[in-house]
Amino acid sequence: MSYTLVCVVPADEPANREGDPMRFAKSLMSIWVFVFVIAAAPTGVRAASADAFHGALDAAYGHYREAVFYLKRTNAMSAAFELESFQEKWKAVRDGFGAAPPSPYDKDAKWSATLDGVSAALDKGLALAVDGEAKAAREALLPIRTMLADLRRRNGVVLFGDYVERANVAFAALFHYRRNPPDFGDAAEVEDLTKKLAASIAAYKTCREKAPAAIAGQDQFRRLIDDTLFYLDRMHLAIKEKNQLNVVNILRRVVSSDEILWLRFG
Repeated sequence: MSYTLVCVVPADEPANREGDPMRFAKSLMSIWVFVFVIAAAPTGVRAASADAFHGALDAAYGHYREAVFYLKRTNAMSAAFELESFQEKWKAVRDGFGAAPPSPYDKDAKWSATLDGVSAALDKGLALAVDGEAKAAREALLPIRTMLADLRRRNGVVLFGDYVERANVAFAALFHYRRNPPDFGDAAEVEDLTKKLAASIAAYKTCREKAPAAIAGQDQFRRLIDDTLFYLDRMHLAIKEKNQLNVVNILRRVVSSDEILWLRFG
């Protein structure tokens, strides 16, 4: 955003400049204070625009999460309905902010490319869902999650959903051991399992700490976080006892909570 500053001097100021230097100086001081106020005012406008953008995006993104959730369960028809709502609200996001991104996104060289990428993935995913191709539709749509997370990361923006995303990413790494039970005879593998467990626990605790009051007070949120942390903590005992089955069962128990956390609060 650029500004053109115009300094307007009252008609009698030339005389003041020669006859009354103090009066002239006070006049200039008043003018520069006025100019400063004008220049500073848009800061609040920019902040409000960012909030409006995040609010509009959040309203659209909820439909995206619902669609991905349905597609994982091969319910392409329900996903298509959600994607149509996502498409409508995403269009409102583009119409409202595409050509005039709010700060700090206004300096992002990849802003337009990101919005285009989301639109392309959405259109492809919706077409596939309408055709009943649940698996292909989900694969087409998943990059949207990464694109939007990267957009915020590039611009130093952290919303609560990003803490949920970090918890999901940490658990996804740990979930590797659901299909690949740890070899407790391999010290390096046990160390990797322990590190990924610690990262998941830390990410979930951070998610709980960063939750805004409106979310932290919800029973569902507290239950999802507390249950997940309870079972993850029990994995320490499973590792100590070298019990592969318990490791696998804990991961099977937690994965649904991890998915619902993103669905409802991501």
